[in-house]
Amino acid sequence: MKTRVWRCLGIYKAPASHIHASQEVLTRSVGKKYAPPTIRIVVYDPPAVTIGYFQNVEEEVDLDKLRELGIDVMRRPTGGGAVLMVGPDGPEDVPGWEIYVPEDWDKILEDIDKSYEYLSRPIIEFYRMLGIKTSFRPKNDIETKSRKISGVAQYREAGGILHTGTFLLDFDIKLMLQVLKLPIEKISDKAIKSFEERLTTVKREVGFKPKIDEVLELFKKAIERTFNVKVVDGTLNDVERRDFEKTLKKYQSKEWIYGIRPAQEYTHIYVKKTPGGLIRIHVKIMDNVLENIFITGDFFIYPKTALYDLEAYLKWTPIDEIEDKVLEFLRSRNVRILRLDPQYFAKLIYEAVKIGKR
Repeated sequence: MKTRVWRCLGIYKAPASHIHASQEVLTRSVGKKYAPPTIRIVVYDPPAVTIGYFQNVEEEVDLDKLRELGIDVMRRPTGGGAVLMVGPDGPEDVPGWEIYVPEDWDKILEDIDKSYEYLSRPIIEFYRMLGIKTSFRPKNDIETKSRKISGVAQYREAGGILHTGTFLLDFDIKLMLQVLKLPIEKISDKAIKSFEERLTTVKREVGFKPKIDEVLELFKKAIERTFNVKVVDGTLNDVERRDFEKTLKKYQSKEWIYGIRPAQEYTHIYVKKTPGGLIRIHVKIMDNVLENIFITGDFFIYPKTALYDLEAYLKWTPIDEIEDKVLEFLRSRNVRILRLDPQYFAKLIYEAVKIGKR
């Protein structure tokens, strides 16, 4: 039975570590039914770049430039790519939106691919109310006129789902090119124009950007209209407050932010752009055996711990057995990778290992 009364936590303006720690906490709380389905708007103060759970900080961002500009960097619990959470007039130009539901709120949520489009419908309604016609584009974008206007990500834990993304009210593409390590040779007018053709903003589409309070009210109305629910204002409960104090320590630690990094022992890096996102596979081969493997990228895999278990599972596997072992692992653990089927992923890893042997 769908819960018809949802909780709104308002606008949460806080450092990135607080935002992402609370995302983990709220996902657990809603999943365990300690709280009803919940929505929230977040503003990163100070400004931040957030990187996806499976990304390596040093591969994705220019840390020296971030320090120079006073921009934080933080690993988030969701997958996906690095995102700059600040615009020309500050972080309120790029507010984050969050939708928390239990996995059993609707049967469609069992299918991860379908759940991305389904839970993104309120965001499409939000833009419609601003006069912008948008649509969902797999794997995780909302676009208008073939230009991205919001990215989407998910985190699942303890029976809960966080479906989240950004409202691009305004954006600074030149700043993004300065701080993110993107596959371009240099920052130029051509590079800026290329990204302007792929990204757009509310201000660009309708000539103005709403205030953050207006964003929240439109978001609440979009949720109510789309899911036929009533949204009421609320606050964190005692369970969530206690959990937050403990979880915040993890997100403030260097181990969490910088913990995923390639070691010098890897002898080959295989990079592939796939329908599910960019995947980097670091391998070390010895005598036709995979000695070690390390996988990063902006993809989405569930459960997220499966990737680390797979890396351990494949150590010391003969090269000609890699593909079968990957398939065996994925199927036995019911591992799901957004927009990638198990056979494709298994062949990808085998190809990386085979090339790494040469």
